[in-house]
Amino acid sequence: MSAIFGIFHLNGKPVDTRQLQRMQAKLVHYGHDQQAFMVDKNIGLGCCLNTSIDPHASDVPFGEQEDLVALGDSLIYNRGELTADIAVGEGLTTQALLLKAYRKWGLDCAKHINGDFVFAIWDKQSSQLIIFRDHLGVRPLYYFFDGAVFAFATDFRALLVLPFVGREFDEVKLYATVTGTYHIDPEATYFAHIKCLRQAHLLKVDPHGLQKQKYWTPAEQKVILKDEADYAAMMYDLVSDAINIRLARKVQIGAELSGGLDSSVIVVLANRTLKKEGQKLTLFSWSPPYDLVEQQPGDERQLIELVCRQEGLSCHFYDYRLPLAQDICEILPHFEEGHLWQQEYQFMTEQGVKIILSGWGGDQAVSLHARMYDLLANGDLKHFGAEAKYLARGSLIRLLKIVAANTVLQAFNLYRKANNPGKDYPDIANAQFAAQLKHRRPTDVSHLLGDPVRYIESSLIQTRTELTAWLDSYHGVQHVYPFLDYRVVDFALSVPRYLFIKHGLSRYLFRAAFTSILPPEVRNFLSKNDAAKYKHGFDRLAIFAAKLRLTAGQLRRDLFAAYIDWEQLEKLLDNPLLDADLMFYVHALFKIHPFYYLQEILAETDMEGHIKTRW
Repeated sequence: MSAIFGIFHLNGKPVDTRQLQRMQAKLVHYGHDQQAFMVDKNIGLGCCLNTSIDPHASDVPFGEQEDLVALGDSLIYNRGELTADIAVGEGLTTQALLLKAYRKWGLDCAKHINGDFVFAIWDKQSSQLIIFRDHLGVRPLYYFFDGAVFAFATDFRALLVLPFVGREFDEVKLYATVTGTYHIDPEATYFAHIKCLRQAHLLKVDPHGLQKQKYWTPAEQKVILKDEADYAAMMYDLVSDAINIRLARKVQIGAELSGGLDSSVIVVLANRTLKKEGQKLTLFSWSPPYDLVEQQPGDERQLIELVCRQEGLSCHFYDYRLPLAQDICEILPHFEEGHLWQQEYQFMTEQGVKIILSGWGGDQAVSLHARMYDLLANGDLKHFGAEAKYLARGSLIRLLKIVAANTVLQAFNLYRKANNPGKDYPDIANAQFAAQLKHRRPTDVSHLLGDPVRYIESSLIQTRTELTAWLDSYHGVQHVYPFLDYRVVDFALSVPRYLFIKHGLSRYLFRAAFTSILPPEVRNFLSKNDAAKYKHGFDRLAIFAAKLRLTAGQLRRDLFAAYIDWEQLEKLLDNPLLDADLMFYVHALFKIHPFYYLQEILAETDMEGHIKTRW
């Protein structure tokens, strides 16, 4: 990974190089190989390069061709297609290739690039800055704009060191936090004046202002093939290619393995490709070892072992007893999942891994946990009826129960969740704050699950890709996501919906596509509950709760007084369920952690030794 940043004064004011230096210092851990910035009167652009992962990365941070300058945080997977279309040689650096693509296709250039990227083009002649983010938002980009000045960076902390960027919080997002609900706004961050560039979007900034433009939407055209076998074959080919093009780096590859369908497919296919090259895949699981947690009913570790045995691999399990060499950042270590992340990074880097394959995005965008209700919601009465009839097995009573459960009762359940978000867990919202924001109450995301296109564009997938981009930067590794290859997502969301649920089996097409490569037990596994990991968490719940109470006690009351009811927070922390119910703990964690996170971010980026806010 790398990082890019810049400041553009639309009113012609010269850029202060000291501000660029501050931004660069905040981003240097993203790219230790090369760091530099350039100033062209009222615009300053900078880049911190990591060249160890991209063999085509330039030795210098910028690509320049006549009146154009390019800088980027980019891994391009379809270089062969691009160079053929543009009629240039294979030896071009990534920055030079981006410039060639822009010259050929202009604002449409991102449509032709398959990769994980954020890149910027500065057109000196037109005084226009254009920034592109990849199709599924794997690489992050944040920006500030107040009409007179535009600033951007891979990491929003580099914006917070600028004196003109306000530190006021986004109160709707904080309201979602204290109420334990979601804030569905793909551009929102915890800071009111800092926005996130949406996936599949570009920004154009010039002296006239800022414009945003979407360049891709999945499933705009439906895919109609001859039969089910053709759909399965195409799914296999696309996923296999998405994995293989991400392996075309002369570095050690690792992968996360859970025992589920998505990660198992990635591990099997990646291992077979790497084996031909004389390489071995390094595996890490978030499940605990057997000497910590005995075998459980429905234990996914058994599935992990089946995959490993079939492929001749071994997997390292998360073990909290192992010491850590260092903290990966200042914030996550206060929570158990932070320790888990740290151990994965430590293990992977000790094994020399530079790229980590992740199955993230599979459930949400490709293999798809479809329900019968989804068929009805999409107007497919024919297949809804066929599925109900099959499951009823000739019983009229059973048929009526199935229809009721997947129509009226399902609709009622979705309505209840949407209109009673977080009702089962204590509310820590300040009463006055809640009264002011209640008309903007965020809703539950259940209504998005039946519409995967809306779900993908909601920013919920990007919560993981943006977090890992941040954490990857500390160890010089990069997570890649074959299931977030835009061709795979486009295909999966374009095929008939009924192919994802058949004979009571969700993710049907995906299972059919990979029947030949998966152990039968993995292919037919239906549960999504990692029993061993859950029991591991339950066994350590008292430790988790103690950490959470300690962290909550470190929150600054003066900073968050407008948002948190401290009496209600104390009741939450004193509730015995915090020590006995894992889901209760998780909901409490989601309400408390963001405030600690914000407090630490503000302190970390404070330039004067104290936090300045309007509170």
